[in-house]
Amino acid sequence: MKIVDPERGRILGVNLVDLLVLVLVVFLALSFARTVLHDPLNFSGEEVYKAVKTYNRLESKGFLVEARVVGTAIGDPHERQRSFSGLVVAARGGTLYIKNTHGDEFSVGGSMSYLEDVAAERITLMPAYSASLSFYSNITRFENFSDFLLRLEELGLATGASSVVLTGEVSISQPGMRFLDVKKALERCYLCLSARTFKIGDDLYVLSLRVVELDELKKLNLKSGEVVATDLKIYLGYGEGVDYARIQEAERTALELGFLRDEGEAAYVSIEELL
Repeated sequence: MKIVDPERGRILGVNLVDLLVLVLVVFLALSFARTVLHDPLNFSGEEVYKAVKTYNRLESKGFLVEARVVGTAIGDPHERQRSFSGLVVAARGGTLYIKNTHGDEFSVGGSMSYLEDVAAERITLMPAYSASLSFYSNITRFENFSDFLLRLEELGLATGASSVVLTGEVSISQPGMRFLDVKKALERCYLCLSARTFKIGDDLYVLSLRVVELDELKKLNLKSGEVVATDLKIYLGYGEGVDYARIQEAERTALELGFLRDEGEAAYVSIEELL
């Protein structure tokens, strides 16, 4: 059998037209697999730069992102492959910076890295929620810290959100509790990118929050006087994408509760569309 038979229009015994159709089908199938079946949150060790870029895009929209990494601790003479996990707190260059539930931070690079703490073979990013509705709070004053937490919790329940996440500054008076105790209690939070405490007067503190889950603030057990919030941005997280009718309903609810000044000011983002 001829490999190429121009007289009969065959290649390897297959009709040329049939072969072209087969090649086209295979090409479309591979394209479908790459664009539809590929999980945009899973990466090989060679794709760490892509993982960094994806994380930064998610973080810029207020998503808290955990990561599961399978790799080798750099310096392990036995080169054992292990699983590492935690919250991603920063990403730049070819490195992810992750903190575990104990508060320890470690760096993750690609499979050939030697400067970071872990050389990754596989990286999986796991956002805490897959969609969010965000807006700046129209309410800036609360009777006390308990009132602050309660009203935000009511907002989450009323809008059907699975998470309430905050960014901004919260000023509190906290008589009877030392500054260092407030500082330590806040800064050991896990589901937060950054949470810092500053003393601005006698028993007066500012809590500087950057993407902090409301449940982390509930653990503080603060019983302050009046609370004043500055540039407080609220992210309502949802476990799955929500349709337009539900977005409108959540906006109306936030408006009725006084957190949203005008309907249409909230921004909706879903990971499915973002990536």
